Amino acid sequence: MSRKRDGIAVITVFCLLIVLPAGVTRVSSADTTDLAGLHGTVSVLQIRGPSDTSPHPLWVWRPPGPDSATLPVVYYLHGYPGAASDPFSAGVAGTLNHLLQEGYPPFVFASVDGNGERHSDTEWANSWNGDEQVMNRVVDAAIPAVEGAHMRPPSLRAIAGFSMGGYGAMNIAMQNPGVFGQEVSIAGYYVVNDLSGMFGSRPPVIALNTPSAHPQWARGLRVLLDEDASDPYSLIRGQAAWMGGLLRKAGVNVQVHIQPGTHSWAYAMTALKYAFGFLYDGWRTASATAPGWDLGSVSPDSSSARTSAAAAEPSRV
Repeated sequence: MSRKRDGIAVITVFCLLIVLPAGVTRVSSADTTDLAGLHGTVSVLQIRGPSDTSPHPLWVWRPPGPDSATLPVVYYLHGYPGAASDPFSAGVAGTLNHLLQEGYPPFVFASVDGNGERHSDTEWANSWNGDEQVMNRVVDAAIPAVEGAHMRPPSLRAIAGFSMGGYGAMNIAMQNPGVFGQEVSIAGYYVVNDLSGMFGSRPPVIALNTPSAHPQWARGLRVLLDEDASDPYSLIRGQAAWMGGLLRKAGVNVQVHIQPGTHSWAYAMTALKYAFGFLYDGWRTASATAPGWDLGSVSPDSSSARTSAAAAEPSRV
């Protein structure tokens, strides 16, 4: 299938649109100081995966304060064509700052580069002959670069992605059990769409990289499959409901969420902010064993929703 994208929209200013689960709300202003002045910092690291001959950018937003193994991390995978800077160009740093200012517990957001050196469309995978190891770039290079001496337990480490990144997030989480506790696919697909020969037309490699062929590999993960209701691409349209059914039959904890929109950055950012609420729910459970990120005392507020104006950006698969 051709994945050429057309239509370019202008990014406008947006604030926060997030639906948080029951049991997670902002901290009372009486328990905090100068919330309005809180903001994180953005840095761009340079990493090399096992097969990389040149460095690749890794964009990281960190909340204020020292790093800790109890501070959750979200690893984000862009679409194709795309870059690690994409969510930052779309305003994710402002969204994360707003969360801090609203009193929500902090986490680290890291956006990885999935572009190849030998294949234009990497599918966030490892190639059949090992000459392009983008999956290993995420697991073996990005995670240590972000977490350093404070390696997180799987329950506080999530992987998320949009479009090709949604496929990659699922594929990577499945093939690396015990690394991530939660997985989010935004307008993803769960079949192989190998446009650059990453899998060399080899059936065993294709089978390995087909998430829908082995849904049981996702057991132990909390999974969110988000999809836009008007996606124009047959590769993606209907995939969330289909894959969700397979995962449920395999005993996987999965949520399927279909919301208005089309395959654009306006939808992707709205879905990502919805995903933050989903992830908070999982981290709240994990906080019982991670007291440094304690949500146990946060009071329920099922109506916690924020509205904003979101803008489109070039759509990416």
